[in-house]
Amino acid sequence: MRTSKSGGQYNGAALYSFLLGLGHSEALVQKVLRDAGVDRIDPTRWYDINWAMEIYYAIYEKIGRGAMIAVGKKMIETAPFPPGLDDVKSLLMGLDAAYRMNARAADMGTITCEFDDDNSATLVWTTLGPCPLNVGIIEGCCSRVGAPALVEHGAGGCMDEGGSSCTYLVSF
Repeated sequence: MRTSKSGGQYNGAALYSFLLGLGHSEALVQKVLRDAGVDRIDPTRWYDINWAMEIYYAIYEKIGRGAMIAVGKKMIETAPFPPGLDDVKSLLMGLDAAYRMNARAADMGTITCEFDDDNSATLVWTTLGPCPLNVGIIEGCCSRVGAPALVEHGAGGCMDEGGSSCTYLVSF
């Protein structure tokens, strides 16, 4: 699990939207929250960023890759985004800004996006959080505007396996 060495904060609204994506698994959510020492997430509060990442990874360990992708996709339905993001390209380009709206830490990483042509992009993530969640978030951005997407993990390593970044090849 990647963590912030400098510490930082994570937006309760983003964590709450993640948990809403697990609506079908209320018992799991309650167990993970109890294990983390709380009974609910306050969407108006900021939480310790490493504590929040522990929740993401604890749930990932329990539900697996496929379900985590689905939750990331569903999470985008309620996640706060900067205004004016209304097509695939602006949403993908806006992912770093959206991440920065929800995370505060000196070493929280970045999301970069370059378009290869009109229907494909390469995104490089150095953020905190599980890789499959990122895939779901990318898919959710595309489906949010009605664009089906194929997201493939590029070569060069994976942060969940100790790599310094994850590269995603996106066709939409």
